[in-house]
Amino acid sequence: MAQILKPPTTQRVYDVCVIGSQLGGAVAGALLARRGYRVLHIDHDGVGPSYVDGGYLLPYAPAVLFGPRQTPAAEAALVELGLHVDVGRILEPSAPDLQLLLPRHRVDVPRDPQARARELEREWPADAPRLAAAMGSLERLFASANPFLKEIPPLPPEGQGERRLLARGIRAAAPGPEGHVDEARPFAGLEDHPFVAALLTSQRFLSYLDGEPSPFSLNRLLGCALHGTFRMPGGYEAYRELIRRRIAESRGELLGGGESGAAVVEALELDAQKAISVRVADHKDYFVARAFVLATDAPAVRRFLPRDEARLAPLLDAVKPHRQLLSVNLVVKKGALPPALGTTVVALRDAGGSDDLGNAVLLQILPARRDTRRGPGEVVADERVVCAAGFVPADARERGADFLAGVGERVLAAVADAVPFFERHLVRQSVPALAAAQERRGSRLLPHPLYQVAGEQAFGVTGLPYRTPYKNLFFAGREVLPGLGLEGEFHAGVQAAAAVGALLGKAVGRK
Repeated sequence: MAQILKPPTTQRVYDVCVIGSQLGGAVAGALLARRGYRVLHIDHDGVGPSYVDGGYLLPYAPAVLFGPRQTPAAEAALVELGLHVDVGRILEPSAPDLQLLLPRHRVDVPRDPQARARELEREWPADAPRLAAAMGSLERLFASANPFLKEIPPLPPEGQGERRLLARGIRAAAPGPEGHVDEARPFAGLEDHPFVAALLTSQRFLSYLDGEPSPFSLNRLLGCALHGTFRMPGGYEAYRELIRRRIAESRGELLGGGESGAAVVEALELDAQKAISVRVADHKDYFVARAFVLATDAPAVRRFLPRDEARLAPLLDAVKPHRQLLSVNLVVKKGALPPALGTTVVALRDAGGSDDLGNAVLLQILPARRDTRRGPGEVVADERVVCAAGFVPADARERGADFLAGVGERVLAAVADAVPFFERHLVRQSVPALAAAQERRGSRLLPHPLYQVAGEQAFGVTGLPYRTPYKNLFFAGREVLPGLGLEGEFHAGVQAAAAVGALLGKAVGRK
């Protein structure tokens, strides 16, 4: 029998290896590459900015984004990467920044305080002064936390020393009449008002944390929304890819993602003290690094850990996805959309009801784009995509295609409340969980998860510690600060980059 010769296994050595498709990992990798470290980014479970169905490029989920200057970590990262101007140009302002559709009210929530006051006066003239005052309180609380967060405090804190440091830092944030940002609820006493109840439900679509939101989470996420919401062609994934490209531009290396296809990590090799290397499916090489950053969901991490690994497992078990957004894309003729419909809309059947799919749905109106096999596609002038999503159990996909199809019909029913008679103008209907390539897996199956966190949480927003029991292994995914949503992802990426830099020491120099 002829012997089959296999090429020898070789090692490829880096300063830092980032594993995972989430934004925080791309931020950490890009910053470290910019600072002169040799970085490899493995796009484990990456998905790209869109999927193709019926010749259209369609989003996986709505993506409500914030401007580069709205949060300290995002501004610091984008300025250092030289992307703050580019991002500012690419982001498309929502018009209005947020719209709330209630059974008896339609109210725009623009960033301009005077315009908001006029909207409130139009819809609730008797309550408008109290509501406007509460919105002012929210803005002050949001601003008061910026100096604290600008220092990139360790979140979650580790040990009593860091906890005391955080406590002093948050106390130093100048309290307004409402109190400190981690304690004050700007809508106290108004929670049952339809406008406030709808705003509180809207916060859920900006967070990755389930359960009753903490004051800090409410103040940061709703405060961000008051300063403007944005869309981007390709949504969240396009934003991440823009940052990820900086790794290659700084002479780092990218594995997987884009047109190169998936790069699935099969194994992470560990010894008693540190991570050593990773193996990637269909690659003969070991990828060795001095430090590793994980930016993928806990279930994906478990799949490539050694079976007998017992130090990371308790951390991963403490943060579990409980719900996720399930989306339906509707390609409709432009004339199907009511003229007053906003581009980022939270529609509620009952303002005081739950945030489940039966009551709440997030709508985002996007340009329709035809697939041209390359680039962002060709815009279809007289068509729009209505990307509608509501929260369902995290295991929705495992329940099968019939369950997903049934949930999709419930989303359609919610859309019909906001866009009457859209069926007459429907060109294409697509459920990403059914139509996207089935071989793609992992974190992309949870385009917007809501986690439940067991144990103590700092300010009610934290999850996984960014440091791990292995001295050169760090977390930078959305599970680190799920209660801060997009801001938390940037914060996790910036602090992971700082931790890696402190471990490895000064880089040789910028490449």
